[in-house]
Amino acid sequence: MEQNVERCPLCTKDVDTTLYDTWLQCDGCSTWYHAACADITKEQCDLIERYHCALCIKTHGPSTYKPQRRKSEREHTRLNYADLNEGKTADQNIWSKILKAKAFAKDPFKRYKGEEVTVDLLKKTGMREPFVIEQPDGLDMKMPSSNTTVADIADGVGHDHHVEVIDVATQSESTGWNMGRWSEYYQSNERDRIRNVISLEISDTPFAKDIVRPKIVRDLDWIDHMWPKELKPVEYPKVQLYCLMGTKDSYTDFHIDFGGSSVFYHIFRGSKIFYFIEPTSKNLKKYQKWSSSPDQSTIFFGDEVKECFAVHLKAGNTMIIPTGWIHAVYTPEDALVIGGNFLHGFNIGTQVRIFDIEELTDVPMKFRFPFYKRINWYAALRYRDQLNRGK
Repeated sequence: MEQNVERCPLCTKDVDTTLYDTWLQCDGCSTWYHAACADITKEQCDLIERYHCALCIKTHGPSTYKPQRRKSEREHTRLNYADLNEGKTADQNIWSKILKAKAFAKDPFKRYKGEEVTVDLLKKTGMREPFVIEQPDGLDMKMPSSNTTVADIADGVGHDHHVEVIDVATQSESTGWNMGRWSEYYQSNERDRIRNVISLEISDTPFAKDIVRPKIVRDLDWIDHMWPKELKPVEYPKVQLYCLMGTKDSYTDFHIDFGGSSVFYHIFRGSKIFYFIEPTSKNLKKYQKWSSSPDQSTIFFGDEVKECFAVHLKAGNTMIIPTGWIHAVYTPEDALVIGGNFLHGFNIGTQVRIFDIEELTDVPMKFRFPFYKRINWYAALRYRDQLNRGK
């Protein structure tokens, strides 16, 4: 049974309240405790691998601790992480240094041939884990060729088209950019800063006219099947096609795609490294706490969980990221990607839970799935009608 994280059963008035920001969850009974109430310091928390409260020690044994690693020069990167706080950006390569100092688990995810990825396959697997299609054959999709450049994209989208550009070191938006300026920056041999574009939606642009999403996405997408066709020319959730343009050493910190939507992600130039964390109940609680913490920018979320998987993707690879998976993305070389978000019926509960987390952590509306409640109502009505027809 899950304990309300806001209440600690050990709380006493004698404990320094400034220590209440550190929590521990018992791996035996799943109850949450203030570390201070359990007489455990912050430093000791970092060393615990499995925590067992006093009530669970008899059945599960004492808490266990992580093996101590030999100190090295790489450990000093942890200290530099704090330089990101309050806009300190002296080291443009801070993220690549941090990632090199970390150890990640080898990914266990399936690799499929395009023709194997069908609705029947996803019914069997439940679409619960990310998976990779290494070659595009059989996916029934059409993507830009590997010869496509950012200049071509600017021509197709429009040089005056506004684009949101991220300053990678601070993970904040850099204002005043359009596609013409971005194209000049991207093609320059003397880039002043590491920048990234991850939110350019291209659905209604000339550049998108020859792009076709994978068939499996078209088969599942609620926008295609639940959104009223008569409304589509007027308004719809415009999230189906994004063009992502990352420069070498770009990084996007841990996040969950809006509304718990799933993602297809096709690399047509360059390569990417994804860092995945499973959306277990425990990990989602930790994510909610981390994403609303004032110390978020000084904590590497991968250190807060038991397993963080690294997945290396190269040009020609397509990945499907299911509902709720927490992930970060690193770009080891310039990379161009076509991706898109979609809601579907395989894991509605987790989709709604991610929406609840967004509500609780006050995620701004510009970073939410558009018309989220409305499309869920359309889906509910459609499923109801299907059930009634089946009676």
